[in-house]
Amino acid sequence: MDKNNKTEFAVIAGEVSGDHHGALLVRALRARYPGCRIWGIGGDRMISEGFEAIFHIRQMAFLGIGEVIRHLPFIRKVMREMKALVRQRRPEAVILIDYPGFNLRFAGAMKKSAVPVIYYISPQLWAWGLGRIKKIKKLVDKLLVVFPFEVDFYRDYGIEATYVGHPLVDSHYGQVSPKTRTVTGDCTLGLMPGSRQQELEQLLPDMLHAGNILMERKMINQILIAAVDHIPDGIYRSFTAGNHGIEIYRGPLEVFYNSLDAALVSSGTATLETAYFQVPLVIVYRVNILTWLLGRLLVRLPFIGLANIVAGEKVAAELLQDEFKPERAAEMLSVLFEPERNRLTREKLRIIRDKLGEPGASARAAGEIESFLDAGKE
Repeated sequence: MDKNNKTEFAVIAGEVSGDHHGALLVRALRARYPGCRIWGIGGDRMISEGFEAIFHIRQMAFLGIGEVIRHLPFIRKVMREMKALVRQRRPEAVILIDYPGFNLRFAGAMKKSAVPVIYYISPQLWAWGLGRIKKIKKLVDKLLVVFPFEVDFYRDYGIEATYVGHPLVDSHYGQVSPKTRTVTGDCTLGLMPGSRQQELEQLLPDMLHAGNILMERKMINQILIAAVDHIPDGIYRSFTAGNHGIEIYRGPLEVFYNSLDAALVSSGTATLETAYFQVPLVIVYRVNILTWLLGRLLVRLPFIGLANIVAGEKVAAELLQDEFKPERAAEMLSVLFEPERNRLTREKLRIIRDKLGEPGASARAAGEIESFLDAGKE
């Protein structure tokens, strides 16, 4: 294989977290394949590393079954165009990053194209998706996982998985500098409402209400909203109009997390990231009732939040569906602002850093991809 100028990879990352992790992978692949072309579905972080976005993640941000059904014509269009590009450009491999609803269907289409399928950051089948195990076994040629326990999980189903570590550590290792003192009345609350506009609509108003309750009680004096790249400030401001002490934050994430005394976080990768920075948090989750009911039938674990799942215990309270009320969230956060409880919670959250280990996941993933492709050409 010419690793200098003709190698191509197709990568599909349909969400913000996938864009962040995909950017690190693109960088690591370029270090091994100078001059390679990497294209597919991604976001601004991947584009900044030289990725060619055929479709942007902002076009793929669907939350819940209802949204997916409503956008089926567009999803089918994306599928058709991506399949056609793979047939035309013949990449060395298709690399899928999480985003299982789309990616597993795309993997099925790739079987007919004879292009190797590599899954990086596999779907969380251990939590909710046993029905997809057979698809992984049939459709994926190389499986790269980010949690050590996933190797044993997949082995039990006859699937070989390679643990490479979590790319979140690559992004933040050595940057954690948690606050050591919390003073009620002079505190900062972080809000992470998610990466999709539907999540903002469902969660941000009640998140802000909870923050305002704490403001009125003089427990906090500032609220920071973590903005995502593809949602403009105007969308956030439409929710914050008339509120004071609120900042839409777009700076370095380590500065954001290290400035927080506590956080209210939408369930997803952000809960793991918040916990990695040892920020006491309350996890919230709300989707349409059909998605919720189907999810409850599939979920096999006692927790929703990834921080709790990785910790193996409840390190953060969870408010799900109708349980998430501003008054209830404010009460839970009030406890976390108590200086001694805040300190003890931060110490407990250290377990996340211990579980995720050392950096180097992205480089190890690129190395595994190179070894796999080289072995296939022998």
